[in-house]
Amino acid sequence: MATPLKNIPKADNLMGSMRSMGYNFESAIADVVDNSISANCSVIQLFFPTKPEECYVEILDDGIGMTREELINGMRYGSRASEDARSEDDLGRFGLGLKAASLSQCRKLTVVSKLRGSKTLSAFQWDYNYILEHGDWYMLELTAMEIGMVPNIEKLQSLEGGTLVLWEDFDIIEKSSNGQVYHTLCEYKEKINRHLGLIFHRFISGTDTRKVQIVLNHNRISALDPFLERKSTCRKEFQLELNDSDGVERYITVRPFILPFLKDLEPKDIEKLGGAENLRTKQGFYIYRNHRLIIWGTWFGLQRSELTKNARILVDIPNTLDDIWSIDIRKQQATIPKSIQNRLKRAVADVMETSVRQHVYRGRPDSGDNIERLWNRMKGREDAYYYEINRESLPYKFLKEKISEEAMEYVDMYIQELERNIPLYEMYLDQSNNAVMEKEEEKRSSEVFVYTLSVLDSYPLFGKKVTKESIEELFETKEPFCNNKKLLPQVLAYYEL
Repeated sequence: MATPLKNIPKADNLMGSMRSMGYNFESAIADVVDNSISANCSVIQLFFPTKPEECYVEILDDGIGMTREELINGMRYGSRASEDARSEDDLGRFGLGLKAASLSQCRKLTVVSKLRGSKTLSAFQWDYNYILEHGDWYMLELTAMEIGMVPNIEKLQSLEGGTLVLWEDFDIIEKSSNGQVYHTLCEYKEKINRHLGLIFHRFISGTDTRKVQIVLNHNRISALDPFLERKSTCRKEFQLELNDSDGVERYITVRPFILPFLKDLEPKDIEKLGGAENLRTKQGFYIYRNHRLIIWGTWFGLQRSELTKNARILVDIPNTLDDIWSIDIRKQQATIPKSIQNRLKRAVADVMETSVRQHVYRGRPDSGDNIERLWNRMKGREDAYYYEINRESLPYKFLKEKISEEAMEYVDMYIQELERNIPLYEMYLDQSNNAVMEKEEEKRSSEVFVYTLSVLDSYPLFGKKVTKESIEELFETKEPFCNNKKLLPQVLAYYEL
C-alpha cells in the first residue's frame, strides 16, 4: 500500500505564483465587490487616493461582517471547496477571490471586519514581504492601535456591521508605470466606474434583484444598461433545463433583445450602453451568474454577422451550474455546455433573424458575372450604387478564421469606415488623367503566391481539400486569384499536383 506523505507548498512560491493569475485591476476590484454583495450589504464605498502621499485603495461595505474566527477562515487560501453547497445568491466559488484578486494588485492586503450587532473589530493582514522574509504562511493579526491607524476605520466603526478591505504597496503598478502609482490609480477610477457600472448594473438599478448602491470617492456609480430595455425590443423569455453535477435539474433563463439603431438613440442612451463603440462591437450573449455579469459581447462561436450586431441575448445561470459552464476563478471566462449548445442555437435564431430584418434596405449585389469578388457593387434605391467589402468572399472568411472573435469586431469596424470613405472622386480624377499605376508586377505576383498558399493551407477549416480541381476552381472564380492566373502552374507544382 502506498505511503501518504505530506508535501506542503512553499508559501512564498505559491503566493507569488497566484499573484500572476491574470486579474486586471478592474476585475480584481469586482471580485472584492462580489464578497460585499454576498455579505448582504446595501452600500459599498470605494476609496481611491486623493493625494500622492496616500496611495491606497479601500472597499468598505455595510454587510453582515465577520467574527474573528470567520475572518481567519475567510483569509485562508482555499477557505472552501468549489463543490461546497452555497446560498443561491452567493457570488463566490473557490474561496480564493479576495486573496488572489487583491494580492494580484498589491503586496499588502488588510481586512477589518465587524459582525453586525457587535462592537468588536477584527483585523488580519497578508503581507507578501513578510511571507518572502519568513517563507511560511504567516498571517498578521493587527493590534487595536494598528486597527485605529487604518484609513477610514471610523466609517466602519460607525456602521452596524461591515467589512473594510485595504490594498497597499502597488508594486506591479509601480513597475509598469515607472513609479507613477498615484497618477495611475487616478486614471483607474474612470475604468472602475464604468466596469462596475456594467458588471453590477442589475444590482445598482435593482433590476430582478435587491438594490445595492456603489459609491466611488463619494460619487455614486450609475448603472450601464447593455440592453437599453426601455427602448429595445424584448423577445419572449424562455428557459432551458440542464442537470447539474449531482443530476439535479436546473434552469437557465434566456431573454433576447434587439437594440435600436445608433441613429435612433439620444446621447444619454449611448452613454447608458457604454458608448457608441460598445453598441457596434458588443453584440451576442451576456452571461449572468446570480445577476452578476460574467461574460459579454460574444457569440461563443455561433453564427454572427454585421447584420446581427443589434442582437443581445441575456442568459441567467444559477451558481449551481458553475462547473458545467466552466466558470474560472476570475469569473472572466465561461463555455456553453455541449448539452444545450444546439438548443441555444435554435432558440436565438429567431432573435438574430429579427435583427437582420430590422435593418433598412441595403441593396443587392450587382456584379453581372459568377466571379466571387472582393468588392460588391450594390444597387440601392433609385438606381444608385454603392460599394461594400464582400463578407462572403474566401479572403474575408480566411481572415475571420485567423484572428480572435473580439479582434474581428474591430476589423469589421475598420472595414465599415473604409466602405464609407472610398475616395471615389479622387479615383475618378486619377483614372481620367491616366495617373493610376499598378504595383510592380514581380512584387505583386510574389505576394499573391504566398497569400494563395496560406489560404489553401487553411482549406480544412472550411471543410475543403486541396486538390488540382479545387486550386483550379480558386483561380477561375475568386478574386484576387482569378486576376493572377499565371500563378496557377506554380501553385500546382508546389503541391505536386
